[in-house]
Amino acid sequence: MTIELVNVTKVFPGFTLGPINLNLPDDTILVLLGPNGSGKSTILNLIIGLIKPDTGSIYIDGADIAKIPVESRKIGYSFQNPTLFPHLSVYENIVFGLKKGDKKLKGLQIKNLCDSFGISHLLDRRKINGLSGGEMQKISLARMLVKEPKIMLMDEPLAHLDNLTKNKLRMDLRQILKEEKVLGIYVTHFEDDVYALADSVSIIQKGQIKRTDTLRTMLLSEGESATIGVRATSSPSYSHESPTSLSSSSIFEIFQGDYNYLEGHVTESKDGVTIFMHGAHKFEILGDYPTNSTVGVLIKPEDILLSPDLVKTSARNIIKVRVRSISNISYLRKGVLDIFLGIDDISLKSRITVESKNYLGIIEGKYIYAIFKATVPHVVRNSERENMIK
Repeated sequence: MTIELVNVTKVFPGFTLGPINLNLPDDTILVLLGPNGSGKSTILNLIIGLIKPDTGSIYIDGADIAKIPVESRKIGYSFQNPTLFPHLSVYENIVFGLKKGDKKLKGLQIKNLCDSFGISHLLDRRKINGLSGGEMQKISLARMLVKEPKIMLMDEPLAHLDNLTKNKLRMDLRQILKEEKVLGIYVTHFEDDVYALADSVSIIQKGQIKRTDTLRTMLLSEGESATIGVRATSSPSYSHESPTSLSSSSIFEIFQGDYNYLEGHVTESKDGVTIFMHGAHKFEILGDYPTNSTVGVLIKPEDILLSPDLVKTSARNIIKVRVRSISNISYLRKGVLDIFLGIDDISLKSRITVESKNYLGIIEGKYIYAIFKATVPHVVRNSERENMIK
């Protein structure tokens, strides 16, 4: 299943969306990232058919959706607030909308979905009163997925959950979408959602898509963009948007890249410590994750220590990198610098004071050691069945 938007516009009083051009291949998860009022939800409403575009066309698998009835588009839509029926049981909520015969045929699928979301123990519950926000959202998502949509549109469905529930549900949601081979479009203004969910990212501002690219490309280009301005390059696999000049200040308002993201293949896991490989580089993190699975982790810039020399330390992660650029970005407090580092296809950012930079003799082009403990990375992705982001 593919989605293509070609020169789509929608005009409202005081706001114009578009023209929007997107081309999403099968089994992609696109995160639409932008501030409130930028047009993210409008794009979803156009795809689902709640509103019609003023100009342009939207295609699903090459067919113009104007010619496809809404009920035949095989699209699921999940909102911020889960809509459950209080007079129905948990099971009845999940199977609501299925034909009687389908409920029996899909018995195993329903069980597997509930197992994946961790809500199997709720299936016999007669009332939804007293369920947590996370449980209700999982039930709502399961109800969408049991109908076997080919596309899932998600309008910040995790926004009102607590952080612990949100972090777990993000990983569950990505893995389930991949397992079910569902194309997903996820709307958010939270940067954490990008790292946990995205294959590709579209940054939208004031009704215009400023940049569409793979998550990996976004992150790898960050060090250079911080000092010379972001170039909005489009990936042919994901967008027909024409390249547009975008200043570093405007893109950092939306996608600050304020974490380091590393992803790799687990080679060993024992005694509560996991080793994964990112290219030729080995990293250690806390936790037990299956060998041959993929993990993705976030690291705060403040947690990456720098040293001009290889030193003895209890930290398990030491990597020799080149200083790509040094930036005093406007949103940081005075006297603090971002040090952009890189080696091979790894891009990292450390945050230190001006005094520390001068003491360590850090200058652009110099090779130094980046150091962080195994306790520092926060796992946001883990899957045995998906490939690393391209």
